[in-house]
Amino acid sequence: MKSLLISLALAAISTTTALAAAPAAAPAAAPAGGVPAGHPALPPTTGHGAAGPADMNKATAPLTKKAKVLSVLDAKQFTYMEIKVAGKSQWVVSPAVAVKAGNNISYADGEVMAKFHSTALNKDFTNVLFTTRVVVDK
Repeated sequence: MKSLLISLALAAISTTTALAAAPAAAPAAAPAGGVPAGHPALPPTTGHGAAGPADMNKATAPLTKKAKVLSVLDAKQFTYMEIKVAGKSQWVVSPAVAVKAGNNISYADGEVMAKFHSTALNKDFTNVLFTTRVVVDK
């Protein structure tokens, strides 16, 4: 039930952000194959169906957090980033973004989900923070 509520909240935020940033046009097609079970919905995108760095920069959520990326796992429309926060490892998930280990990122705060299982990665996470916006710092 908690997963459903978080998914719905992130979908509403993503849709509102996408509608505010997009010009009036026909809606984009859903990503091929849909969104994997257990993942929050993505805003409409163009191209190959995954949000890229340009899509992330259009988001309006404030970038209130900063971290160094320890490792990265890509799962189609999502990027899972292991970061270091207050001396501890934390996983952050965002719409797909071009990032690699060693990069410094700024990201918007989001919802934390405990004991999350990613079906796309077939991996269990103790805690995952879902965010709608990540920017690789220059």
